[in-house]
Amino acid sequence: MAFFSKEKIKWIFRRHPLLYYTRYLLLAKNNRADKIDHLGGYADTNTPSDIPQSYFEVNQKIEIEQDADGLDKGMAIARYLRKNVKGGRGLGYASDKTLQMMLEGNGGVCSDFSQIFNNFCLINGVRVKEWGCIDRFFDARFAHTFNEVYSEKYGKWVAMDVQHCFCFVAEGDNVPLSGIEVFKRSREGKSNTFYFFEPDYRPHSTERLKNIYNAKAIPFLIINYRNREIDSYFNRFRGKFPVFVVSAMLILLRKNFHFLFVMDNYKIKLLPKYFQDLATK
Repeated sequence: MAFFSKEKIKWIFRRHPLLYYTRYLLLAKNNRADKIDHLGGYADTNTPSDIPQSYFEVNQKIEIEQDADGLDKGMAIARYLRKNVKGGRGLGYASDKTLQMMLEGNGGVCSDFSQIFNNFCLINGVRVKEWGCIDRFFDARFAHTFNEVYSEKYGKWVAMDVQHCFCFVAEGDNVPLSGIEVFKRSREGKSNTFYFFEPDYRPHSTERLKNIYNAKAIPFLIINYRNREIDSYFNRFRGKFPVFVVSAMLILLRKNFHFLFVMDNYKIKLLPKYFQDLATK
């Protein structure tokens, strides 16, 4: 029977709206944007010993000045990844396998870029955070992941799209913007400018990127990511179960990371549009 086809069952377990909402209810938290400077740091839950040895081996190939500013180190790491990873499908493996597959040309989406970037930043002493943004909670038209690194030079967190090798600056200014500044300015109708720091690369369409980092985007911090622990589950179960089953296992066992919503109340955003409008009046 078509109703019980393999593809239908797979869709139910991967794409059913109820599972999306349940995921956010279990993993999401709210926090004010002006209270997040000291939240979400990757080094808060990880140390270099939690990172697979393969990262240290690849790191020797990256031209990084150890006395450089955190932003400059982050750019050097991102440039190396951009030059050596062509990208492709999402992976969903432990971090060492993910790095291997990406460098071999076998895939890698924005979240894969962000996660391996976190690991390289950690072993190079760069303070780093991971961010996500969506336009809606289910059946999103876009979902994207980017990072922030702390710049000692500017004394602030700086947003960095690792997959596409750019930071943001305000129009007519050279000071890079934080993630919160990017979305606040968008919601205020102000223009943000892309600063591409890999001269040999440009994305196929900057229009798509403008649509991602726009006034309707819902940004959130990804916090409490424990690389060693999550790696252990994917190493143990990835060959036995599909990736969404392993992810569900991590959520149910409370081993997964969390989403920290900083500009929107996720509880309101989970409501149908009509009730969202009532709640915000």
